[in-house]
Amino acid sequence: MLWKLRRAHEEVACLARLAPYGIEVDIARDGTVILTRVFENDSEALEWAGVKRSARESQGWTSVPPEESGRTLRVS
Repeated sequence: MLWKLRRAHEEVACLARLAPYGIEVDIARDGTVILTRVFENDSEALEWAGVKRSARESQGWTSVPPEESGRTLRVS
């Protein structure tokens, strides 16, 4: 998990994993993946994830401490 944000009763998380063809980065809302992007390298993946986080934070989303992250991920 790269980051997790909360606003009201919603949570959005950014998750990354290695794949045979690159690095997959998922954006999940309340545990369900809503967007997946694939990158050739970690620099591109981290830059994209940072842009997504900044955009959410500018909309009032706040960081969730790691110890509060206990939800299960569902891929739709």
